Amino acid sequence: MLQQETKNTLLLTCSDLGKTYQDGKLTNTVLEKVNLAVQEGELLAIVGSSGSGKSTLLHLLGALDKPSLGSVNYQGQDIHKLSDKKQAKWRNQHLGFVYQFHHLLSEFSALENVAMPLLIAGMNIKQATEKATKMLQRVGLENRITHRPSELSGGERQRVAIARALINEPKLVLADEPTGNLDANSAESIYQLIKTLNSELDTAFVVVTHDQNLANKLDRQMLMVSGILKGQD
Repeated sequence: MLQQETKNTLLLTCSDLGKTYQDGKLTNTVLEKVNLAVQEGELLAIVGSSGSGKSTLLHLLGALDKPSLGSVNYQGQDIHKLSDKKQAKWRNQHLGFVYQFHHLLSEFSALENVAMPLLIAGMNIKQATEKATKMLQRVGLENRITHRPSELSGGERQRVAIARALINEPKLVLADEPTGNLDANSAESIYQLIKTLNSELDTAFVVVTHDQNLANKLDRQMLMVSGILKGQD
């Protein structure tokens, strides 16, 4: 019952969100009047072919790119009206990112990669290390914390990336093809991890994916076609 009440709380919305690029006299419309509402604790899949605008939408939701029109509101705040400095602080405190290619820092261990957002937020090294260690234990990597990314499997690297995305306990994680480079068993383990962390932490996930098997397991599914989001709110 509590989970249902939580999922009825609005977390993020975007209204008539659009993105165009100008190339000389040509205008390329990547997103067209996208409307979306994400509830707290929701697991949402956005599916679609390559080039349909899925990743662009994710970047706009995370304030990594600026919209040509429309707005993105997080708990009532238009994030694109924030300064660059405040956007960076907002992402650090409230948002997690998971990418297809994990984007871990190769020269650092799993522990150091996961602790990085805490250090950026100003936590001291001892506390950050303790918290990062617990998070890596939570994702089943307690025996791999000193390993660098090159010493980890693809599935393990994605687990580190998810741990890093969740270390500041954000209410929302944006995941771009989190199982895209994984075999079926590793992909299933990543789904199970997402499901467990969603249940334990009530973190909402917006997952862009080509993996229809993964999409079918999430709470809700939407389709992106040529910059238009089907099944809009």
